[in-house]
Amino acid sequence: MSNFVLIAVCFLAGFLLRKTSILAKGSHQGINVWIIYVALPAATLKYLPNITWSSDLLIPLLTPLICWFGAWLLTELLSKRFHFDRKTKAAFWIVTGLGNTSFIGFPLISAYYGEKYLSIAAVTDQMSFFVLAVFASIVAMRASGTAKADFRTISLKLLKFPPFLVIIVALILPHFVSFEPINPLVTTLAATLSPLAIFSVGLQFELGKMRDVLKPILAASIYKLILSPLIILGLAFAFQTGEMNTKISVFEASMGTMISAGILNDQFGLNPRLSNLIVFMTILLSFITSGVWYLVLETIV
Repeated sequence: MSNFVLIAVCFLAGFLLRKTSILAKGSHQGINVWIIYVALPAATLKYLPNITWSSDLLIPLLTPLICWFGAWLLTELLSKRFHFDRKTKAAFWIVTGLGNTSFIGFPLISAYYGEKYLSIAAVTDQMSFFVLAVFASIVAMRASGTAKADFRTISLKLLKFPPFLVIIVALILPHFVSFEPINPLVTTLAATLSPLAIFSVGLQFELGKMRDVLKPILAASIYKLILSPLIILGLAFAFQTGEMNTKISVFEASMGTMISAGILNDQFGLNPRLSNLIVFMTILLSFITSGVWYLVLETIV
């Protein structure tokens, strides 16, 4: 219960402070920098080295890729019906294909299942970041027509991005040195991830008028919150994934859109208005649908 209170307090604090003049416009950008460059890498160092790799982790690992492919298929089916131009088509694919597996996923998994299962969620989250950094970036670059999307450009982008480098460190170094001495530090830094992430969402939350884009938002929401977790659930049953691996994978697949996906679209001028509305609506609805998925999973898994 305390985790749900924390989520509500942090979201409302961000939302209400945005309505005042206490914080300058764009203050969320500084908070997002801390989350991406400090808190998220710290969480990676805390949870990823403790993962015991096995075939049971195949579904948690592949979940973001499966959701990404499903979003591509949905985009191809709907682009003509919704009269998407090239940039809007790319924007829709990116925000529909990337889930909020850390900013929202981590605190909700902690609330429903307990912090000890964040090690499974970390597997899904690292692959989500990889999809964002590689596949989504390529789609954005090509759609915008303003940047190269060749192998060298993407490789340099990854190698200069601290969270990606931390993934490599967390996977390799524990085989040679112990991370025990830095555990208190990374634990403290990782603890800032959830409250600041929810606070950032509250700061940015603004619906505005959306009648003209209601159908794309509805389609993205149905896919993100209902269809994609259903797909993952079916695959988990087919491959007989372990109980908690199944629950965490489906739960992560049911999260709203990754905030960084909206930021990426904004950077490349890919219909930022539609992107942000999908991000905010799916995140808002996921607080409700996650509870439904929890009940479903507790009943059938």
